Amino acid sequence: MKEKWASLKRYPVLVLFFFIIFSFMILDGLWPKRARSELERRDLEQFPKFSWSALFANEWTSDYAEYTKDQVVFRDGWIKLQSRSESLLFQKKEIGGALLGSENELFTKLFALKPGEEKQLAANTQILQNFIARHPGSATVLLAPSASLIYPERLPAGVPMVDEEAYLNDFFAALGAENCLDLRQAFLQNKAQKLYYDTDHHWTTEGGAYIAYQEFCQRQGFAPAQFAEEDFTPVPDFYGTTYAKCVLWNQLPDTLRYLDLPNQMTIWKSDGLGGWSAANPGTDAGTIGLYDLSKLGTTDKYAMFLYGNNSYTTIQGSGKGKLLVIKDSYANCLVPYLAQHYAQIGVIDPRGYGLPIDDLMEQEGYDEVLFVFNFQTFVTNKDLTFLYAALPEA
Repeated sequence: MKEKWASLKRYPVLVLFFFIIFSFMILDGLWPKRARSELERRDLEQFPKFSWSALFANEWTSDYAEYTKDQVVFRDGWIKLQSRSESLLFQKKEIGGALLGSENELFTKLFALKPGEEKQLAANTQILQNFIARHPGSATVLLAPSASLIYPERLPAGVPMVDEEAYLNDFFAALGAENCLDLRQAFLQNKAQKLYYDTDHHWTTEGGAYIAYQEFCQRQGFAPAQFAEEDFTPVPDFYGTTYAKCVLWNQLPDTLRYLDLPNQMTIWKSDGLGGWSAANPGTDAGTIGLYDLSKLGTTDKYAMFLYGNNSYTTIQGSGKGKLLVIKDSYANCLVPYLAQHYAQIGVIDPRGYGLPIDDLMEQEGYDEVLFVFNFQTFVTNKDLTFLYAALPEA
């Protein structure tokens, strides 16, 4: 025994290596498993259900590898350490899908559209063309430019970003300029303002969203409301979804701002047959305000706008007429501005809707429709098929 121990002492690095490995195996097995990572803003993989067929197909082992990677002990610490080493030691300008800008901002990486995204963009464009043909003169399509298009000089040198300009030109031409709200010129003229968050892909309430609101009002013939800085309620220490991709160790936080408006909102739950019942969070029925203030105490502060992305909500406005907004989360901080100009605003998030759109428009009397999407999310959106309907025969 003494001889074996003596021989092991001759290889201290090997002994230390195996000690660390076995210690981590034991600790990893005892470490509490998490359902979600607040740091990364995503659900974590859980232990995969075992089956012999999945094992032989190499599916179970692949799922198990993802599970162990997501549930590894001290995961948040490893992520932060990786970010620090990549930015400091290796001077990388891309970490976890985020590009490090020159003025403290993080840009979403998109070097080229994949073939599937090219097809999805074409399909979504066709769906909107079909909708506009069925409802001539009633639709406005807003496809918001990405921050990387407005601030290319702040991107890392030589980064081969997708030619978003060309894609937007083709998109607006296909739908017709009279049906679109192109914000590029307005954003370029006002780029000295803080149009986008540094840590998030969304536009800011007081910057990009407000300019979009002004441009929409001009198009519709409204006089936009004017707001001073003190009209907005600031929420400090906001780290958005782009930050969650890279967890940059020295990233400065944003300040999120919102307008504390008195308008009321109802979140609806569908029975799948065209009927609706109120389904507000925390209540049996009735109305709530425009903001879920409980989210301000979480890492996902942007979800406070309109209580997140619900399939269908209605907002009581103080104007005239009815507007239907079909959107991604870009619209969530834009919609409160519009409540001053319409008696009712319906808001649809396609990710959870899926019912015939023409039936809802007829039942609720929506005479105007506003589509609000960001380019980078629009090219991957597979949930717009509910907008499609066969054109009436001539």
